[in-house]
Amino acid sequence: MNIFSILLLFTSFFITVLAIYSFKFRGTASGRYFFLLLFSVALFSFSYAFEIDSQRIFYKIFWLKASYLGLSTIAPLFLLFVLSFTGKEKYITPWLIGLIVVLPIFTLLANYTNEMHHLYYTDIWVKDVGMFSVLVLIRGVLYWPLIAYTTLFNLIAVILLIDIIIKKRGSFRTQSVLILLSTLPPWFINALYLLRESPDGVDFSAFGFMFTAIFISFALFNYHLLGFIPIALENVFSSMHDGVILLDSKNRIMNYNPAANCIFKSLGKEVIGENVNRLSKEQERLLVKIEEKNNEVFTFSMDNNNSLMYVQAKVMPIMDKRDMTIGQAVMLYDITEETISREKLRVSNETKDKLFSIVAHDLRGPMGNMMNLLTLINEQYDSMDTSEIKEMMKILDSQTQTTYRLIENLLYWSRSQLGQIVRTLQNVKVKTLISEVTDILSPSLNAKEISVELQIDEDVEVLADVEMSRIVFRNILSNSVKYCNIGGVVTVSAHKKGNNIGIVIEDNGIGMSEAILASLFSWTKERSVPGTNREPGSRLGLILCKEFVEKQGGSISAESEYGKWSRFTVTLPSASQEQIS
Repeated sequence: MNIFSILLLFTSFFITVLAIYSFKFRGTASGRYFFLLLFSVALFSFSYAFEIDSQRIFYKIFWLKASYLGLSTIAPLFLLFVLSFTGKEKYITPWLIGLIVVLPIFTLLANYTNEMHHLYYTDIWVKDVGMFSVLVLIRGVLYWPLIAYTTLFNLIAVILLIDIIIKKRGSFRTQSVLILLSTLPPWFINALYLLRESPDGVDFSAFGFMFTAIFISFALFNYHLLGFIPIALENVFSSMHDGVILLDSKNRIMNYNPAANCIFKSLGKEVIGENVNRLSKEQERLLVKIEEKNNEVFTFSMDNNNSLMYVQAKVMPIMDKRDMTIGQAVMLYDITEETISREKLRVSNETKDKLFSIVAHDLRGPMGNMMNLLTLINEQYDSMDTSEIKEMMKILDSQTQTTYRLIENLLYWSRSQLGQIVRTLQNVKVKTLISEVTDILSPSLNAKEISVELQIDEDVEVLADVEMSRIVFRNILSNSVKYCNIGGVVTVSAHKKGNNIGIVIEDNGIGMSEAILASLFSWTKERSVPGTNREPGSRLGLILCKEFVEKQGGSISAESEYGKWSRFTVTLPSASQEQIS
């Protein structure tokens, strides 16, 4: 037996072994087509080995006919395999199956009955080419349908594979490259034979399948071809809501899904094959877990378009059938919404607790005082003179107003938290608004003999919500009155601040400490300081002020010098650009 026959027998044996190995994947369509494809290639190589080894034309023709059992079905089975491999199963219709069955049968019948009509080969003879002899075949008209459908099917399959290679990444792309490389050598060699460019007219196509065997073995054993349904895995992988990064045993990035790319913007096609340290600029803690092969669940935060993203991660080992670690899968779960919701719930609970504290302490106290005063008046009314009753009524009136304002603030604040307050912006004259508020507060102003100086021009207007603004300034002015001594002065002025109007309320009261000033507009453990006449406070009013001012597109700030003065500045959008020079 010559060396070429031995090489072909070895190739057919090797491909048969691969076919037997692939038989265990027959449960999938791609596995079944792949097994039949390898079996056809092995049969063709085996038959051609004996064809070129035989000396008599009778035996050569016998093995030629035997080889056609494989040759006529290779291209159809290759197309079916590629359609299944690339997720195009919908095109494998009964019509396509029928066509794929009919064409090989037609080829076989035309070949096997050639002695009767000589339309497949018009003439056949033996030619000696050195170490072996070959059949010289003069092709007839029935030979060309085989060439036509073989070329067409191979071309469609190659186009599908190239499309996968261009569009996909990771191991699926590598598998597609290997499949493509496995089919090109025999196809190219056969093309030379058909163009009569093959040396001595010998069809070396069968020898091209030696390359097929090499590339297919790489795909099967190094890249787990048929170990899963590639396109199905790719689709599931890509559609996963959670991010996944696949690493090999050397921590090189082999693949990632779109969800992982949303978390790590540095992921791209160029990182495939690169070490995972490429992510070090974004999250070093994750890299430590990968290096340690630590599969505990952990959480980290990272910058995402100038906002914080919270990610829960787990590094899972990827094992082969021998329980050897061949890589790692980095699972990434975006828990930003959950974390933010949890934080909002925490703040909400703290706010609720603070609200209950206000109701329990700041509201219950004044109500208790009023009840005690009313009880005292009721029990000792007959023994009290007019001046005593009048003094108690003053105290009762002050307590009532304070309690009413607190209840009103509570109601507004609760409505605001529930989203029941709708902002309605309109042009508002600042001086008119402040005058209305001072009229409402006149009993408190008169009780402490406090004067209010309005240093505001009549034509100064802001774009604001009237009711919200009224609540804001009533609370700030009430605050000034509360902390002013008897005979104090409150000054209200307005000035231009770019496209806004700054409204300043300043008093010459007792001022605030730095600790109180720093926590003035937020819920804290710092309790409100009683007024100069022991008026209670809850700080809810100023928190409501901040919320309402910001709802109108403005801002609020405070300054103070302890024991001397306090100054609140409310900035609101100007209704006109040329109101204050």
